[in-house]
Amino acid sequence: MFDATSNHGGMLDQVIGHALVAVSGAPLPNELQGEQGVLAALEMTGNLAVFNAEQSAQKGTSVPSGIGIASGEMIAGYTGMQRSATYTCVGDTVNLAARIEAHAKVAGRSILLDETTRNGLPPTISVERLGAGQFKGKQQVVEIFSLRNRSSGLPELGPAASGG
Repeated sequence: MFDATSNHGGMLDQVIGHALVAVSGAPLPNELQGEQGVLAALEMTGNLAVFNAEQSAQKGTSVPSGIGIASGEMIAGYTGMQRSATYTCVGDTVNLAARIEAHAKVAGRSILLDETTRNGLPPTISVERLGAGQFKGKQQVVEIFSLRNRSSGLPELGPAASGG
């Protein structure tokens, strides 16, 4: 998961239990942040599919996944004290991504994204509109999109396609 993030220009912000918070477009703004996040998410789900197949065959278990991607402004920088400072990102966009990730379970989809992210994607990445949702902390509804399955034209990523 760390490699999938960095392979597409992102950085790991936090590990919280079994969850990861990854960021594109920080510390320097980047117009491709949404696309990079989607490509990293695709590689992550590909890697997880391979891992889950191995785990299922060996132990009969698997790790569920849900990825939420939101694009927009955030505050990025170091927080803490001089001896224990850590780089992190906070703000409405970060919170929205977490809410969208939680909604992935309800929607039954692996990767969900907001409209801002969707609007920044090239036409080669196909999405499906799932509708508007009301999320905690948001006064207005948020349009949610899902990536279409790979058979509808998404680039094949992951171990088989990337050679690694």
